[in-house]
Amino acid sequence: MMKTTLISLAALAMLSAMPASGQSKRQSQAAAKAQAAKAAKEAEQRIEQMVAATQKVMFIDSVVVDKDAFLTKYNLCQDAGRLYKYDDFFKAKDQANAYVYVNGLGDKCYFSREDSVGDFNLYTSDNLSGSWTPAARLDGLDDGAGHKSMNYPFMMADGSTLYFAATGDESIGGYDIFATRFDSERGTFLKAENIGMPFNSTANDYMYAIDEFNNIGWFATDRNQSEGKVCIYMFVPSDSRQLYSPDEYSEEQIRSLANLNRIADTWGDGKERQLAMERLQAMQSEKVVMAAKGSFSFVVNDKTTYTKMADFRSKAGLEKFKALQELESKHAALSKALAKARDYYATASTNERNALKNEILQSERQIESLETNIAQTGKEIRNEENKLLK
Repeated sequence: MMKTTLISLAALAMLSAMPASGQSKRQSQAAAKAQAAKAAKEAEQRIEQMVAATQKVMFIDSVVVDKDAFLTKYNLCQDAGRLYKYDDFFKAKDQANAYVYVNGLGDKCYFSREDSVGDFNLYTSDNLSGSWTPAARLDGLDDGAGHKSMNYPFMMADGSTLYFAATGDESIGGYDIFATRFDSERGTFLKAENIGMPFNSTANDYMYAIDEFNNIGWFATDRNQSEGKVCIYMFVPSDSRQLYSPDEYSEEQIRSLANLNRIADTWGDGKERQLAMERLQAMQSEKVVMAAKGSFSFVVNDKTTYTKMADFRSKAGLEKFKALQELESKHAALSKALAKARDYYATASTNERNALKNEILQSERQIESLETNIAQTGKEIRNEENKLLK
């Protein structure tokens, strides 16, 4: 009898425990659902905040390309640096989705690298005597940001402002573009900030890059694209962040601008866009023009004039001459664009003149800087060649 009682008590204990276990499971599921709902609500609120704070940007053009070839559409000038696939730059075979930015001087690079679990982190390296130093991970980028993966770096010409793309808590979907600055006192980067809409979306947005010399920017996105395709948007960077005012634009219009539904809506009267398009076209054709140049005339000294690349005695002189051709080509394109801007300015309205004023002043400063660089580069070439000619 006692044995039967003990068995019954044990069975009852097990039976009484089962509902508790089931209840605990249901509670866990309910908690998970509540947490997911909270996260979804926070993401929705973050998107709505971004829409309301959409940046006013002129997008001058866009092109859809294969994702594997998207870098070919970034026509950065030499001073702005260069972008590479990691495997191509470092002659590797295990980082197919990692990317490298090299500064204009070619002595410093920033790059991503995939770790063993498939996430990306950002690193930097210096070129010393022709060799790249061991990779050093960038500090401070993830402080409190909750980034899971960081890729697609681009450093501005100031050597301090870094753009990159990241997934994680502060992304509204896939990769978002973030910006940070290097804190020289602390020796680390500041916490990165999401640059918002229209650059970011619920799709993947990445590789934000700016050519300050030509005042043209690029970024890539797979929003509204089929598998394996991305859209490259080209835009005119702004010195200050301006937002679309709800007093001038309806909520529907701002949402459309935030999503880049129609880039023509950002063109205004089209005059500034036309100037930017001319700069962009000059940049795109520059490499073709340079490659097609078969002859030239470069005076080395009173007795020697070079007319073909084979005339150069110095490798350094030849490389500098190629850079000189690029500078002269930019000078010609920029001078042409400036002349048109001045023509527009003469007959423009007050509002149009205000918009063109900064464009003209910036172009004048760029031309002045170009002329100084052209003269200095020509002098350096002659010094290199005359050493060997003597």
